[in-house]
Amino acid sequence: MGIAAALVSAAFSGTLAAQVVQGSSSIPPTQPGSVPSRRTLASDDPETQLMGYYAAVMQFTPVGLPSKSGSFEIGGAASFIPAISLSDRTAGFGGTKVENTNLCSVFPRITASKGFGRFGVEAGYTPPVSVCGVKATVVGLAIGRRMVLGATWDGYARLSAMSGTVDVSSTCSASAIADPLDETCYGGSISHDKIAPFSGTLEFDAAYQGWRAARLEPYLGAGIRYERVNFDVNYTRDSTQGAAVTLPPLDDHNRLRATLTRVHLVAGMAWDVVRHVRIAGELYYAPGALMTIRGRAAVAL
Repeated sequence: MGIAAALVSAAFSGTLAAQVVQGSSSIPPTQPGSVPSRRTLASDDPETQLMGYYAAVMQFTPVGLPSKSGSFEIGGAASFIPAISLSDRTAGFGGTKVENTNLCSVFPRITASKGFGRFGVEAGYTPPVSVCGVKATVVGLAIGRRMVLGATWDGYARLSAMSGTVDVSSTCSASAIADPLDETCYGGSISHDKIAPFSGTLEFDAAYQGWRAARLEPYLGAGIRYERVNFDVNYTRDSTQGAAVTLPPLDDHNRLRATLTRVHLVAGMAWDVVRHVRIAGELYYAPGALMTIRGRAAVAL
């Protein structure tokens, strides 16, 4: 469904807007038919920071460690996407243009996990279904290993990756091209943009075993992750369209990239409600990005 990825992409629209206002940007519109080289945004660029907020939402964390029983579990998970303030959404034009990013409040994925002794394998999948004007395919994979830390504590070392593609009209939507106050998009064609997020994460979790009689397993964890998001703009306002609204033509096919290396903290608990049903919740904190909650429900087959 790729909801969070759609919000990530909106952070880039300020770059395009800056190209329309004469003298406001050193990055010219691309020439028709040209394929520009990919440009890497600075880590402190307001657009990178806004994008990083939503990239953190898509991270593939466990939301309950794989069951020690070794059963195969299949279910679904969701991450809450908090709305962000007007000041935080003011990212375009070097931090002066407001971006429309508060689009949806949940990022969902289908999940599956299987234990193999002390090893666990997890997978997550957001299928290509159009939601909020977005069509995405996002995949997460993880492998981990349990270890005994003490009489009542287990450790879990986990390596995960997330990758996907998102097709979305984030630069100039249908409403934007009809808005005369939006000089970037007004009168042009709906944009067809592509986003390609990727992350790799190393995490360690400590799980308390003292409440197993109550079928509860709380855990704490910390991780470090590398994030890379490519964004390819595909927007055109040709000369005929521009003349109709007395604005200059614009052909924008810029290719952007943002990279970040950051840490995160998690605190969660899994509960085996009945023999074949498990639910879990997790508090996720990425300093410099966001704090959010996640939930998962699964059935053991």
